[in-house]
Amino acid sequence: MPNNCIIVAAYAGTGKTTTAALYPQTVVDFVCMPYKYELEGDDAGEAGKANPNNVMRDDWPLGYIDAIKAARTESRVLLIPTDLFVLGLLQCENIPYWLVYPRREAKNVYHKRFLERGNTEDFIDVFIGRWDSFLHALEQDTCGRHIALEPHQFLSDVLPRIWREKSCTEANPLI
Repeated sequence: MPNNCIIVAAYAGTGKTTTAALYPQTVVDFVCMPYKYELEGDDAGEAGKANPNNVMRDDWPLGYIDAIKAARTESRVLLIPTDLFVLGLLQCENIPYWLVYPRREAKNVYHKRFLERGNTEDFIDVFIGRWDSFLHALEQDTCGRHIALEPHQFLSDVLPRIWREKSCTEANPLI
């Protein structure tokens, strides 16, 4: 059975939520927070991301992978974070994905983005503090198809390229 779902693993701050809002019929921001943590109240928003007090779910990341697999039955784009455990499990399941992440020189741009969207210092410490190691790990990934964003580029800028390349390799494009 052909699968016309595209999985795009995009780095924090690349515009997953905005891209999903631009294409509500075909793009889903498949957030991992409810699958990763036991959340209450406002913990699911930007301020709750990377909160050191979040309690990890016992079934993480397997529950999230199961949800991704279940969601792949429809022709759409699933936007997921670039979590290395999730990517490793996608590899084990032979589920193809795209990787979208910033170029290394965009670190200051992303730091500013995180501040402007209300991320906490804990979040910023993770994604800016470990910038080089995260990007190195993504660059070394040999299973995903890579797109490195220019400093002021967003996921929505490159999504048409992903659709085009998908439609060239499969009979049923998403748009």
